[in-house]
Amino acid sequence: MHADTVVFGGPPQDRWFSTIVEVETEMSEQKLRQTVEAAEMLRLETRKPVYVIFITPDPGAARFTEPVEIHSGCLTIIMQPVIVGPDRIPVLTDAKQMAADLLTAALSVMAHGHLPEVAEAFIKLLTDLPDDDAASLFGYTIDMAAPQARRLLEETVTTYIPEHSPWAQSLYRKGQAAGLEEGEHRGRAAGEAASVLAVLRFRGIDVPLDRHQQITTCTDLALLEVWLRRALEATHIDDLFDDGSGSEPRT
Repeated sequence: MHADTVVFGGPPQDRWFSTIVEVETEMSEQKLRQTVEAAEMLRLETRKPVYVIFITPDPGAARFTEPVEIHSGCLTIIMQPVIVGPDRIPVLTDAKQMAADLLTAALSVMAHGHLPEVAEAFIKLLTDLPDDDAASLFGYTIDMAAPQARRLLEETVTTYIPEHSPWAQSLYRKGQAAGLEEGEHRGRAAGEAASVLAVLRFRGIDVPLDRHQQITTCTDLALLEVWLRRALEATHIDDLFDDGSGSEPRT
């Protein structure tokens, strides 16, 4: 079981508490029950309190605020998660506000990207960022957003970004601004590739030019997902690939 993020409080040898944070495009009972089990495993491992937070653009998230119970023999495990739905995420409509807090900007677009004023402010923000950062943030955010928000973001890019701008050219090459089915596939692949590179950058792993090109030009979504999972635990760029070519995922 892998949570999106686990935050530990206190020193490694004596945790004070743990917090599981899940970002869910759409909430479900199944996901809640899986997280109950993950939280219990973490509690048994640390013997300390565990808290659970769900961040979601799902407009129906409020229906999942009741405690979740799992019964097993004579044991009952109850989880009371914190649900951060659209109503608890700020609506940012100004690019300067977004620039002051990129994480909140990503969450705002995830939850409210279906609003034209939010999408337009986000695209303006991206034009002020370095090309690589803009592409990574766009890919990460659009991957979290609900389908309606994704469509509007892609349409807004097409409308407001000059085709001659360096970032737009990079984005168009990856197919993220295309409206055709093939373009949508390439856009998803480009977003996944950007996520892989963002994780590697966060972990301080050097990505040679040939590997960078291999990742950004890959359109195999299954393979990109494998690379993304490996990137979470990688210590060297070669950990993503099974052989010299890196063309096949390891089993």
